[in-house]
Amino acid sequence: MSGKPQHKVLRRELHIAGFTLVELMIVVSVIGLLVAIAVPHYNNYRLNAKVARTAAEMRGLSAAFVAYKAGTDLYPPDSHLTLPPGMEDFINPAIWANETPLGGHYNWEGPDNYPYAGLSIFNPTAPPRAIITLDQMLDNGDLNTGRFRWGTGGRPTLIIEE
Repeated sequence: MSGKPQHKVLRRELHIAGFTLVELMIVVSVIGLLVAIAVPHYNNYRLNAKVARTAAEMRGLSAAFVAYKAGTDLYPPDSHLTLPPGMEDFINPAIWANETPLGGHYNWEGPDNYPYAGLSIFNPTAPPRAIITLDQMLDNGDLNTGRFRWGTGGRPTLIIEE
């Protein structure tokens, strides 16, 4: 042996676990694909929920106008965007004052100014398919006929009585 001490050289191999760029790109692509599929379904779900809420509100408001007529023998006078006088006991003013779930505001079209007594939505901002879906929930799905249709003012209107 030689006079030099022999040392074993210890080598540590440093191995870092991780993902490659390709693997990360695949994961991001799969997540993007899932989001592209899920978002339209989620948006449809939200819109259908708004339509269902509007249908329920319109049924309730219509019942309130019918109850008013049962007690007074007349419907209240036409009232553009404001709660008709005397309806405070039948309708929560906040529901009337707030925007509808489909945008716009509820509007009473009284028989003193229209050939019917009806509840309309003034300036809805929802897409036309939402109004058609609302018609399917309330009536026959045809906005030109039935109880829910385009009213005299060109607004979607639930006709209570003609």
